[in-house]
Amino acid sequence: MRITNNMLINNMMKFVNSNLNRMEKYQTQLATGKKISVPSDDPIVAAKALKLRTDVSEVDQFKRNTNDAYSWMDVTENNLGKVVDVLQRGRELAVQASNGTMTPSDRDKIMQEIKQLKGELIHVANSTYAGRFVFSGFATDSKLLNDDGTYNSSVSSNETAVIKSGLINLSQTAVNTAANNSFKICLDGTTYRTITLAPKNYDGTAGNTLDDLARDIQNQVIGFPELKDIKVINNNGRLEFGLRNTLDSNGNRLKIFMQTVSGNDLLQNIKIKTDAVTGTTVSKSEDLNYQVGISDMLNVNVPGTMLFGSGIKNEAGDFIVSFNRFIDALSLPDTGSYIKSQPVTANAGNPLNLTNNNQFDIKVNGMGGFVTVTIPDPDGTYTYDGSAGKTLNDMVNGIQAAINGVPALVAANVQVVNQNGSITFRADEPNKITLMEGPSNNDALRALKIYTDADKTVSSFTSNEGISNSITKLELMKDRVMSIRSDIGARMNRAELTLNRLDSDEVNFTKLMSDNEDVDMAETIMNLKNEENVYRSSLAGGAKIIMPTLLDFLR
Repeated sequence: MRITNNMLINNMMKFVNSNLNRMEKYQTQLATGKKISVPSDDPIVAAKALKLRTDVSEVDQFKRNTNDAYSWMDVTENNLGKVVDVLQRGRELAVQASNGTMTPSDRDKIMQEIKQLKGELIHVANSTYAGRFVFSGFATDSKLLNDDGTYNSSVSSNETAVIKSGLINLSQTAVNTAANNSFKICLDGTTYRTITLAPKNYDGTAGNTLDDLARDIQNQVIGFPELKDIKVINNNGRLEFGLRNTLDSNGNRLKIFMQTVSGNDLLQNIKIKTDAVTGTTVSKSEDLNYQVGISDMLNVNVPGTMLFGSGIKNEAGDFIVSFNRFIDALSLPDTGSYIKSQPVTANAGNPLNLTNNNQFDIKVNGMGGFVTVTIPDPDGTYTYDGSAGKTLNDMVNGIQAAINGVPALVAANVQVVNQNGSITFRADEPNKITLMEGPSNNDALRALKIYTDADKTVSSFTSNEGISNSITKLELMKDRVMSIRSDIGARMNRAELTLNRLDSDEVNFTKLMSDNEDVDMAETIMNLKNEENVYRSSLAGGAKIIMPTLLDFLR
């Protein structure tokens, strides 16, 4: 075969370019520190690199989640410590107040400090982390307690069962119960009761408001004895089903179960979400969880009702109730047995409306059972607004008149008075008054801010009894907080262990990613020098192949 000059030149250029490309490859590796610059350089390395980078990014996100979770729990733990300090100081003051040598002036000074401790407790209950209220469950944008210590939010926990609907705007979308008018509800998950509403169009007009819808559902619910403790309210545009105390007589925890009726979409119409398959929804603790690993969730919060006592919106948990009773005991005279409400207002600006909340039960020791007291209606609307005939004193006089109609109560000298807005029941010693809530759809005690215990009753006490009870109650509450605090501490320890594991994972994955992607710099420099020598040699050889021509001498 004849070898031409062009063939020599073309081959030379081909091999010179090939050597140059190889040198350029190592120059790029040396400059970037990476084995490949585009996936086509090595598809296997590229695929593995994508997977490892995803793993490293995932671990980094888990670390951020864990750090955030730890910070949340750290804030919670610090606030639990403050609660313990408040309870410890309160107990010390209760022991001091129980001293028989204390003068009324001394007790008044203790009472003033207890009021400050109660205020501090409310402040701690509304603590925030990064602008989120730590004890408010899912409603992290709402404070837990109002200024008077009642719950501003209903928080579902082991102590309190709550199911909330979505936001309902009847003026935009009415709820019509002509066809879709039923749902099922129970507390044990098996014995469902069917709630059926009468045909009505709830469109937001008078008599057809969300309050009316809640009341109509409530009236149906309490028709079943085992459901009588479920409270249905309108909570700022959301229907709320609440069970204040979830502990039954056998010590079992109850939940609220709701289920759709086949072919009937009332739950959907009132925006209560149910399982797509079973058509059921269940109350559950409002636990905030952070994902700190694959299928690994870490609970970070303490629902407020678990810490400060069971209760729903506008009710007080036993922490606040206990402080209120301690304050009452310090202010009571030395004789008589008392029950005091928190201050109630009844004026034109803040009228007291007792519609559907005008009854309570009362008895004294020795009576066979409770008698029902119905608060008189001053104007046909059950509104006390401070005007003539509709003051708190008028209401108290009406209650006293009803009590005077019961001989046993008269014999115990049961009296009701208005003490600067506080409705106070008194009986001569050794008689004890016991008040009991009315049914969920008619409970005057809640309206009058007389807060009951878990059994829905409240009993009168003398000053000394109230102080003695406070010592015991504060100690029990302190034990509860310490138990919750130890649980938070255990979760924080787990978060620390998780951070250690994630740090190790990050190092391991980063090393694997480096082994897969990064070049060996010494080896790359050596390869680059080798290719550089080859390239220089190819240029030198090419210079000999392409001999000078006549034209080179003519330049």
